[in-house]
Amino acid sequence: MPAPLTPLLGFILGVACAWAAVGDLGRSTSGLGGRALLVTMAYALLVFAPVAGYFVAFEPDWSFAYFVDSERLPVALPIAVVLLAAASVPAGFLAVVADARARRLSRVLRKAAVPALLATVFLLGSISRLSVHANYAQFHGDFGTRGVAGGPLGYALIWMLGVLAAATAWTLRALQRMSRKS
Repeated sequence: MPAPLTPLLGFILGVACAWAAVGDLGRSTSGLGGRALLVTMAYALLVFAPVAGYFVAFEPDWSFAYFVDSERLPVALPIAVVLLAAASVPAGFLAVVADARARRLSRVLRKAAVPALLATVFLLGSISRLSVHANYAQFHGDFGTRGVAGGPLGYALIWMLGVLAAATAWTLRALQRMSRKS
């Protein structure tokens, strides 16, 4: 997953987690969200951050959409990207917890709209870059490039996005069931 998208997508997923836990949030005595926040944090640390980190670690030039040369980046930047990805999910949750608790769907959706719009603009603006598998020098020198589809990066994208989708669906379902039981 492209590095600029991870905090945006993470925030949106956090918002979705808060809305899925709306029943539990209404009964929670904790101002932060209690059990639902713990489940959301576990999802962020165990699923979302590793998926985001995979591409930053193994395909850094592609992950930054060839805008920067990964060899010139500070060594700590990939770690910072993964930490930001992990923090973005609970940040989205906490940003809407009060509105979700009050069941104000329009406010919840408005808070998710800006990151969704920014992510869409980034994807539309860089889709031609993201459809190419190369390193920074190959991309800008226009040699040795190949399409993402059918290559190792394409298969990694399919696998990681499949894992992310399945884990997201399971987490949202668990939050909904937790909301009904309490």
